[in-house]
Formats: sequence, structure tokens, C-alpha cells
Amino acid sequence: MRYLAILDCPVIFSGENGYGMTSIDMCPSTGITGGLISRHVKVVDGRLIAVCIWTSEFCARVFFDPAWYQKAGELWGDQYQLRLEAIDEQAA
Repeated sequence: MRYLAILDCPVIFSGENGYGMTSIDMCPSTGITGGLISRHVKVVDGRLIAVCIWTSEFCARVFFDPAWYQKAGELWGDQYQLRLEAIDEQAA
């Protein structure tokens, strides 16, 4: 069963944090991140929205691990949302 992850977060730039990371750096990369089928990114009103489709929940949770959540909390505080859910392929 495929798995969906939707990240909604503020756009940050590398000079704005101690990690030297941008918001897009917190997103998985197609062709590099194991189990990622597709990634679609859009910026609207200073917010980054990334929609990712994974081969399985396991692969999504490997990427969005506790270390990812810790870093996200330090970068965005409570200004981000990550939604993870199974995709019912029969209904689609």
C-alpha cells in the first residue's frame, strides 16, 4: 500500500538557522531517498508545501524519523504540519 506525506512549513533560508539548511533540505529527494515515488513542491505566501508519495509507510517513517522531528522543531517551531497517511489505491 502506498503512503502519502504532506509537509506544510515556513520557507527558511540557510542563513536563518544554525544547521545552514533551507526548508527544501528537509524534504526527501526523488531518486535519492529510498522508497520515494514522487515529490511535488510548491511555495505559496512564504510557505513550502511538499506532497510526497512513498512505496510504503515504512519508507516514509525511515525518512521522517525522530531526528527529523527534532530538527523540524528547531527550524520551524510549531509553525509546521506533517500529515502522514495510507493511500487507498482501490478507491483511487
